[in-house]
Amino acid sequence: WGGAEANARAYRRADVLLGEDVDASGSCSVNLLQQDMRIHSRSVSTARFKEAASQLNSVGRDPGLLNSSGTTRTLSAAAWSGVKMNAAGDLEAFLTALCTNSGMAAICVCIFMVLRVRYPLVYSNNVLSKVAPNSPDLTRYWSWVAASWQATTADRIASIGLDNAMLVEFSLFSMKVCLVVGLPTCLILGPMNAMFGGHAADEDHLSFFSFGNIEQGSWLYWIHAFGVWGVVLAVVKLVWKAQEKFIHLRWAWLRGMPDIRANTVLVEGIPEEYQSANKLREFFEVLFPGGKVKDTYCVRDTTALCKLLYRLDEAKKALHEAETRAALDPAVRLTVRPSICGAPVDAAQYWRREIAKLEPQVIALRKEIRDASEHIGPRGYHCPSGFVTFYNRSDAEVALRLTEISSDTLEWMVDTPPDPNDICWRDLMWDTKLQIGRASIGYGLMVGLYFAYVPLIIGITSLAQLIHMGPLQPLWKGIAPTMGLTVMMSFLPTFIIWIFKLFFELKAEAWAQLRLQRWYFWFQLVFVVMASAVGQNIKVFTNTLATRPFAIFGVLGDSLPFSTHFYMNFMVLQWVTHAMNLLRYVNLSKFQTLALIYDEDQARALSEPEDQDFYGLGSRSARWSINLAIGLVYGTLCPLMYPLVFLNFALCRLFYGYLIPFAETRKPDLGGVFWVTQLKHVFHGLVLYAVLMTGVLARRADSYAPCFVAASSIAFLVLALRRFESHFSWERLPFHELMSDAGKALGKLAVKRETSGQYVQVELLEPTA
Repeated sequence: WGGAEANARAYRRADVLLGEDVDASGSCSVNLLQQDMRIHSRSVSTARFKEAASQLNSVGRDPGLLNSSGTTRTLSAAAWSGVKMNAAGDLEAFLTALCTNSGMAAICVCIFMVLRVRYPLVYSNNVLSKVAPNSPDLTRYWSWVAASWQATTADRIASIGLDNAMLVEFSLFSMKVCLVVGLPTCLILGPMNAMFGGHAADEDHLSFFSFGNIEQGSWLYWIHAFGVWGVVLAVVKLVWKAQEKFIHLRWAWLRGMPDIRANTVLVEGIPEEYQSANKLREFFEVLFPGGKVKDTYCVRDTTALCKLLYRLDEAKKALHEAETRAALDPAVRLTVRPSICGAPVDAAQYWRREIAKLEPQVIALRKEIRDASEHIGPRGYHCPSGFVTFYNRSDAEVALRLTEISSDTLEWMVDTPPDPNDICWRDLMWDTKLQIGRASIGYGLMVGLYFAYVPLIIGITSLAQLIHMGPLQPLWKGIAPTMGLTVMMSFLPTFIIWIFKLFFELKAEAWAQLRLQRWYFWFQLVFVVMASAVGQNIKVFTNTLATRPFAIFGVLGDSLPFSTHFYMNFMVLQWVTHAMNLLRYVNLSKFQTLALIYDEDQARALSEPEDQDFYGLGSRSARWSINLAIGLVYGTLCPLMYPLVFLNFALCRLFYGYLIPFAETRKPDLGGVFWVTQLKHVFHGLVLYAVLMTGVLARRADSYAPCFVAASSIAFLVLALRRFESHFSWERLPFHELMSDAGKALGKLAVKRETSGQYVQVELLEPTA
């Protein structure tokens, strides 16, 4: 690790840069975030160096955390997350985990192949419906592999929409990143670490190719400083090329948008004096004279009607279930209690009475709302949102670019409308100005969830460890320590979605998934990627970064490098997760249960879709971005991370390349918005990587220079992200593409996507037979 004076100089330079105090004598006082996140100092004399090293090794800490000046840089990982520090013996543990998880993934795939042949409605329904990219033989076990790999991007776009097609494309993009960046890292930097690093890893054989094998002050840190720039430039270049390719797909998607959506705009913040279809038309005909407005619709307050319709629908389902069970076993009399204290009555008769009572109420209230359409404002059940449809798309595009229609910025806000079949009409009934207060509560709850996340994990884990399972205690003992993290990671997307739906105006289910993607990514970045730095007190961690932002370099540099082995095992575990998703066990169990009451087609329809909180596009996109971020953040520290991440995304490409286009139902499409968000998250992961490497080089290099070389890439990334956001105009078709002869010709040749929806609340339409 170098001499005492050399280490003292290195830490003095690093801590001056990072805002920490260092004693220039033979012992150093270093402020660090500990496992319990209390910032304190610890000094160990040079004479006690060997004793301290022995003690640290006995609890599984890396001996490289000690330098020969006697300083103990204590970096115990957060117990709540299961993160453990690198230690001797990790190679054997990793190989065991690799074999175990690979075997479990293989078993899941074999089970999937059997189930796919046995239950084609659950695993190949899009093939049966002739909407899949191709038609594999459903009687052959291995036909799904060729079907997945042979499907092109264009085929997937036509089958599942641009959003889901680009999710599959992101797996290919991530594989390319791992190849371009990972090959030089594994073939050049890894062997250099092993041969010229100074063998600081000692008995930790898994770290021979990693930073853990480089001694303090080694000349190799110069190589890695410029290697940071190599990673940053290569990944930014790949992101840029991928976005350029996406732009053309996005424009083709916009041209193929159904006319009803392409020619319509969503208007929010309509003043009360214009809250009716006729008044809305009059207002926009002033802005667009000459008969350009085709139709207008003002959202109606149907809250009471929707509640009645929900009760009526539930009653019809209950009646169907009661009649079906009675037909299956006439000897069994099904009963229901009308109230908690009421006597049981015949279920079928009760639900028939409920239906007979609710149907006239629904008809009367629907007629009342429709007849009041001539009244303005709340008296006519009108809300401050509506839709304006034009005859020509160019007029709709002009309307989307209108700003300052009113002196009040919360009035007359024009936006792109959601898909007619995906609108959350309840959200459009809210007053835009009152929404500010609801959103404030929502943001407060998100902040509360952020600070309560770790305490909840610790609490659940503590309760789990208090439970004694008797004969199953040995098995439970292995599960209980991670029970809190498992539960919170599983329910975190659901908590976020609940907050969004209760306090935010989402307008469409797809937009809820987009919000989930953004927030879920940042939660995972903090509590998964930086778990060893956060510790058990997120409040102290956040306060430290808020009051001393430059401390982030030291916090990350002192913690993350010593948990690389954990993330190698974490990435291998993802293989099993993806293989288990192939099984669709929740959908299969629901299908088998519902098939006892309904016919198979109805049972399949009722068993879909999969849980959109955890398996939806937003949640999946965030998790895939985090997996790539883990590869980027830890790849230089541990070159073996890149092959593992590459294999992870290769499995994603294979598994989800079949699962999404061939088995799952098609979801509402925003046209690649999730893809663009994922690319922005790649930039955020790169910034974290550059910050981490700056902190590591500041701690370990023998001068400031390598640290400054790496730190300069942070400024480049910030500028590159701003340029990325300003250079690519992807959300709307440029006017030139709309108005030029070539653009108009392409628009005429575009195949319009079919849609059965319209911008009218379905509960106000007369039910069809």
